[in-house]
This record gives sequence, C-alpha cells and structure tokens, in this order.
Amino acid sequence: MGVKSIVAVENYVRRLFGRHGVRVYLYKRVVAAAMTDDEEPVQQCTLDTAVDLPNALEAAAIEYLDVDEHRTIVIYQSAILMITATDGQATAARAFDVALWEPPADDSARGTVDLLTAFIDELVATTDVSRR
Repeated sequence: MGVKSIVAVENYVRRLFGRHGVRVYLYKRVVAAAMTDDEEPVQQCTLDTAVDLPNALEAAAIEYLDVDEHRTIVIYQSAILMITATDGQATAARAFDVALWEPPADDSARGTVDLLTAFIDELVATTDVSRR
C-alpha cells in the first residue's frame, strides 16, 4: 500500500467527516466492526482457489488501505467498503465478505446490492479464479 493510496483514503474520509481525525474515524470504524454486529449491507464471495486481494485491488486500480491481515478498507465509486477475508488472510483468501460502510458521496441512485455486486465482479475479473 503506497503513501499515495493512504493519503487518498484519508482525504476522502476527511471530505466526508471533516478535518477532525480521519484516523480516529477509521480506527473507530474498525473497532466498531470488530465489537458490534452492525446491520451493514454485506455480500459474501467464495472463490475456487485462494487470491491475493491487495494484488487484485491494485490490478483493478481500486484505492485501498490495509487494516490488518484479514481486513482492508476500499474506496469504490466514492463508497467506503470493508473487505474481510473469511477463509484465509487477505493475501491468500478463498472467501471474503464485502460490507458497505458509507454509501457513495454523490448519493447515487444505485442500490447497495448492485454496488457490492459490481465491486466483487470487478475485483474477481482481475484474477484467474472463479466464484463458487
């Protein structure tokens, strides 16, 4: 993850939530996701072989920020998503969940399911694996 990508995520969150603590927002979201069962829209994806999610994100030119060995924050079409590897780690995931943290900033009429489906389709298309 390059500095440029981290800065892009921070700037985007700053635009959404003001200058007060981009890092605080991201930290609180990660802690909240780990400690509560939010009703955030989530889609699961299971693959026939393991894939390196950060490499796939880079191949798709999608901005992301590694959180830990399982979780990655993503900016996709101005929405903020959280990818969580559910089978393996982010660098070798056979299954993952994608949760919508923040809807697109432009308040797009596109539905959440369509957004998450398009993201997963675009991500998987950069790999040589198939969904199961």
